[in-house]
Amino acid sequence: MSCPGQAILGQNLTCTLQAYNGSNVPTDADALPTYSVYENTTNTAILTGTMAKLDDAGTAGLYAISLTISTANGFALWKSYSVRYATEIGGNAVAAVDNFNVVQSALSATTTTGALTTLANVLTYIGQASGDDDALITALIARATSAMEAYCGRTFTSTTYRQIYDGTGGPNLWVNQTPITAIQLLATGRMGAVSITNVNTDAWNAYANVDVTNLELVVNGGTNDGTDTLTLATYTLTTLVTAINALGTGWTAVLLDSTKATWEAAELLPVGGIGALDPDLTYLEVPNEIKTDFSFEGPSGRVHSHSMFPLGTDNIIIRYTAGEATTPADLEQICIDLVNTYYLSRERDTTVMEEKLGDHSVTYGDREGAGMSYRNIPKSLQMRLGPYKRFRMPI
Repeated sequence: MSCPGQAILGQNLTCTLQAYNGSNVPTDADALPTYSVYENTTNTAILTGTMAKLDDAGTAGLYAISLTISTANGFALWKSYSVRYATEIGGNAVAAVDNFNVVQSALSATTTTGALTTLANVLTYIGQASGDDDALITALIARATSAMEAYCGRTFTSTTYRQIYDGTGGPNLWVNQTPITAIQLLATGRMGAVSITNVNTDAWNAYANVDVTNLELVVNGGTNDGTDTLTLATYTLTTLVTAINALGTGWTAVLLDSTKATWEAAELLPVGGIGALDPDLTYLEVPNEIKTDFSFEGPSGRVHSHSMFPLGTDNIIIRYTAGEATTPADLEQICIDLVNTYYLSRERDTTVMEEKLGDHSVTYGDREGAGMSYRNIPKSLQMRLGPYKRFRMPI
């Protein structure tokens, strides 16, 4: 008989049985063997059935079953199960038992789009073939990437950001993500570009939300209670005003500055929950003065303005691209090493600091000062991550 010791929730588990006669020679059973599956030591089988003959023309007495390891069939994570096979051979009743545990479902293992390595590269490094642990290793890649990014204070993969900063009153600004590879927009100040209001007389509230993707117009109460959502990337400011006025749910909009008429609506700055029930207005803002007299230092994230950044709160708007277009080889190796550390630690208690055999004693504690610290990243890997930590300089 043969049955893997672990089954993954959400996948199938195949078990086989080889029947022998009294002389230990493979032989067909008198009838197809039956099987019963039990959880732990419960008295009632959660699954029963009949095994199938495998390769009837080429083998004697080889049988198989495929069990669907699902919650619908009564299986649950981290529990153990027994499979009992029963049949008759030469008129004699025979039985055999296999055992297995149910482990993490592959469906729950997710990875970030910015993962720093691949399952294939990790498997090659640790000398392991693709198999039952693929889902676990895929999840560990995501966790290692997240831990490394938190430790270094940055996102590694190349991404475009729009961020808002306080003006320093000086020539320099340091952005959050590095290395900068391009700046698409740098502006100071903000100005109202569109005013909106809702004229429903039976509503008790109306407000607008703007995020990087959508404009939400919300009415509370009355005939037009509900939310209208407009995708910003679809519009210029002119066509957005037209779309708002065409909604038919009491919203009216006015373009306040004709010089911004052809601006993409995606340039609208975030706003949330500002009351817009008549006579109140909500003003949707865009960046005001676009700067062209600047330079940047990619690795440090420093942006230099030759005419100074005006002192203020949330008055500097920048859209830029930062991060690694291709993961550096040494950074990927650090991620692989961290994944391997996590993978191996599943077989031991990492809180054990010291264990003695004579008059056995165990000392527990955290790993700070013992080779591990921040998010269980070994000190040796922290040192190798040093060049990738977010760089900061005083204003």
